[in-house]
Amino acid sequence: MFSGQLPQFLDPRKYADQGRVVEGQLTVRDLPRLQDYEESLDQPVAISLAFGRDEEGHRRIEGEVSTRLVLPCQRCLEPVTCDIKATIDVALVWNEEQAKALPERLDPWLIDDEPMVLTDLLEEELLLAMPLVALHDPCPTALPHDSGEPEKQENADNPFAVLAQLKGQGK
Repeated sequence: MFSGQLPQFLDPRKYADQGRVVEGQLTVRDLPRLQDYEESLDQPVAISLAFGRDEEGHRRIEGEVSTRLVLPCQRCLEPVTCDIKATIDVALVWNEEQAKALPERLDPWLIDDEPMVLTDLLEEELLLAMPLVALHDPCPTALPHDSGEPEKQENADNPFAVLAQLKGQGK
């Protein structure tokens, strides 16, 4: 079992065969695909992964990864803090044929004979767990209210105003 300092590279086949557990912490700064979330770079990323084989012999990685990201609210554009928690449950496969042969309940994680980069899996799962739309509930900034009526514009601003005038001249 690894606890604390996480390995940068690992052999998932060997870890699964040995039933290893990897637990520890990184920061968002350590995950290259999350570097755009500058206000979150110092946030901790908690990792708990169990490698093993299931009753059907599939090599699996199960566990979770969680962090907190500061995202822009899509309503008021102010920062909103979101807790991101991803549950990881993947089966290790080495090619597309193995992925297609997996039962539907299992998600494949394609690997090769090279050591696996642990952050690749963590980033992927966190990105998938992020909300589609980050919103405050309610927004701290007052938003302009829509009265439901379209604003009246001058006819000169309307591109069809000229056509309406021409149509009226034909009668």
